[in-house]
Amino acid sequence: MVGKQSVLWDRMDGRQVTLLDQTIRPHLPSSYPGYVRDNKVGDIAVGTQMAHGAHLVYFPSHVNEFQLSPDGYHADEAPPDPFCQRVWAGGLIEFNTFNPLRVGDLTSQTKRIDNVAIKERSDADPLVLVNLALEMHNTRGHCVTEYRNLAYMKPIDLQRKTVKHRREPEFSHELTPTEIMLFRYSALSWNSHRIHYDAVYAQNVERHPGLLVHGPLTCTLLLQLLQTHMPQHMALKSFDYRAVSPMYCQQPVTLNGRWIQDALGTRTSNGTQLCELWAANNNGGLAMKGVATIVPLPSVQ
Repeated sequence: MVGKQSVLWDRMDGRQVTLLDQTIRPHLPSSYPGYVRDNKVGDIAVGTQMAHGAHLVYFPSHVNEFQLSPDGYHADEAPPDPFCQRVWAGGLIEFNTFNPLRVGDLTSQTKRIDNVAIKERSDADPLVLVNLALEMHNTRGHCVTEYRNLAYMKPIDLQRKTVKHRREPEFSHELTPTEIMLFRYSALSWNSHRIHYDAVYAQNVERHPGLLVHGPLTCTLLLQLLQTHMPQHMALKSFDYRAVSPMYCQQPVTLNGRWIQDALGTRTSNGTQLCELWAANNNGGLAMKGVATIVPLPSVQ
């Protein structure tokens, strides 16, 4: 399993990223930046820089439904039974600010299973952690590297712990994920994991109180919150994040951000800035947290 590698190609189609924009924009601040549109078909124009996290709705799997696990997710990344219940645990996304993904780019994605490890826990059964490494290249060269972490466990009744964030945000936005939002994101990302759209399965089989909000969707929403508050002449370099607890459909979510201060202020000598981003669930508990690194745009470095 470790070392298994696959290569997929996809074109960063303007219709796909436009549909993603239509899915998330109604739930974002009104100040969220717009995009230049194609005059005829109305899609985001070819050559436009892709929203950060948009690559997560490209490179669909080529397997048919009978090759999937019973929960609807990819079987080729899963450990054997009884570790059949999975969650998106977090990851690290690194963006090449000199060569960002753009609408229309023909792009390859090389995915490799980097590591599989058992994590013992004192208060519960062990987890199996599967770490994936993904490299994306367009015709101009390397553009995105992603390290993705998946956690597999024995079937359990998930208990959501309420861990509060210790800091006050400098900017925030509240939204309520809807069934339509989750369905559209599942369709766009070709994600048939049933916990996101099949309420009967989510509640009766995996014993969740409702439909789960996708981990990559939460990550994408946090990055768009940052984009709304991005300082001039700066660009996102990386986002290192971790999922803490699940968020559910029709329960309010708050997206938060704050600039991390150092002894000299928020900016280092080379212009790098750090921003802490986190999502809080309807109880105010942490659902996802991470740190974004932003750097001066290449033209002003």
